[in-house]
Amino acid sequence: MSLSDDVRFSSVHSCVRGGTFEQVLRNLSWTINRDTDLSYESVSATLKHIARRPNTGIGDGIAVLDWMSEDLNEPYVLLARLEAPVDVLAVDERPADFVLVLISPAAKSVVHLRHLARLTRLFRDEHFLERLRATSCSDGLMSVLLDEQSVALALAA
Repeated sequence: MSLSDDVRFSSVHSCVRGGTFEQVLRNLSWTINRDTDLSYESVSATLKHIARRPNTGIGDGIAVLDWMSEDLNEPYVLLARLEAPVDVLAVDERPADFVLVLISPAAKSVVHLRHLARLTRLFRDEHFLERLRATSCSDGLMSVLLDEQSVALALAA
């Protein structure tokens, strides 16, 4: 289970605070606003809406929030490790300790679906999740993600 060369993480954060999923979403909204040209209000409203979807939590402590935006030219992928797990609408009812955000340009819906499929497949891989959970900082998370990227590139060559 690996990423392809066209899926890149834009932002990786560890120890994201929030005692509830709503508080985590507010913190992520600020991060996304800072990293992109998307307004805080727009991101916050969209995250709150998406968080109510029944498939937000894909299981094994992973929440996935994805949408397409008219205001982006390139995909934005954020991985956040939470300071403490929070309850989400998960298929296995397990609290999420990681939140994955994918925002794609609205004009690239096929690419969005391909990226979403690859990311969710990767984040369902037990070995990959063990490696992520064994890290304690953003640099460690990025190292695991970059290692996964190297494997994908080697397989594609």
